[in-house]
Amino acid sequence: MANGSTIQRNHKDTVFHDLFSDKRNALSLYNALNGTDYEDTDGLEIVTLSDAIYMHGKNDVSVLFQNQMALWEHQSTLNYNMPLRGLIYYAHNIDGILEAKGVKLYGKRLIKIPAPDYYVFYNGQEKAPDRQELKLSDAFLVPKEGYEWTAHMLNINADTSRSLLKQCPALEGYVALVQYVREYQKAGGSLSEAMDKAIDRCVREGMLKEYLLKRKSEVMLMLLTEFDEEAFAEVMRREGREEGREEGREEGREEGREEGREEGEERVYRLYSKLMEEKRAGDLEQAIQDKEFRNMLYERYGL
Repeated sequence: MANGSTIQRNHKDTVFHDLFSDKRNALSLYNALNGTDYEDTDGLEIVTLSDAIYMHGKNDVSVLFQNQMALWEHQSTLNYNMPLRGLIYYAHNIDGILEAKGVKLYGKRLIKIPAPDYYVFYNGQEKAPDRQELKLSDAFLVPKEGYEWTAHMLNINADTSRSLLKQCPALEGYVALVQYVREYQKAGGSLSEAMDKAIDRCVREGMLKEYLLKRKSEVMLMLLTEFDEEAFAEVMRREGREEGREEGREEGREEGREEGREEGEERVYRLYSKLMEEKRAGDLEQAIQDKEFRNMLYERYGL
C-alpha cells in the first residue's frame, strides 16, 4: 500500500517542473539569471532526482552546467524555510551524483563537486519584496560563524522582474499563464473554464504556443492540481479521518484508525490518478468539491 509520501510526490508534477525540465528552456533561464548567452545545450544536464529516490527531498528542477548545480524551486506561497530545504535538495542531488559515479568519500583525495546556485521563484498573491536573500543562519538557534547557505528568492510578479522575464520566454509565458488563470477565476468562471481561457489566450499571444498546443490536456491537469492543491489536500485529510474513525470503531484500536486513515487517503489518490490518466479535468475538479460525485466515482472505478 502506498503511503502519504507517495501521494505527495505525485502531486508535485507542475507546469514549472515540466517546462524547465526541457533543456532549451533550462538554458534560457540559466542565461537570464547569470547574464550569459550560451546556446549549446549539449553541456547542460537535467539532474533532478526521481521521486523514487527521494520522495520528500527533491526540488522542482536541478541543472548541471558549467561546473555548477543550479537548483530552481517555484513557490506560490511564502516560505522562509527555503534555505534549509535548498540545502537538503543540494545534498540529495550531490549524493545521487556521487553514487551514480561510484565515488566514495573515505579516501584522502579531495573530491570536487559542482558549486550550488539556488533560486526560488515566487509568484503567489501575498505581497513580497522583489528580491530577498534568505539565509540559513537566520534559522540557527544560536549564532555560528562559518556556516551559511543562501536562497535567492525572486518575486516574479514584481515589475522589477520584467527584464528577467523578457530574457526567458518560457518563464514569461508561465507567469502570464498563471496570471490569466487568476484573472478569469476572479471574473467568476470555474477553474476549468479559467484554465481553458488562459491557455487559449497565451496561444493567441504567442506565449508557450508550441508547448500549450501539444500538451493542453496535460497542462490543464497540472494547473488544476496546483490551483486546487489546498482543496485536494483537505479532501485527502477528511477522507482519511473518516476512514480512520470507521476502521477504529470496527477494530477498537489505534492501529485500526491509522490504517483506515491511510486507506482513505490512498483511495482519494487512486481516484485522482485515474482521472489524471484519463485527462478528465472537469471531473477531477468536481470530485474535489463534491463528495456525492466523488463517491459515485469510487463505485464506478471499484475503489
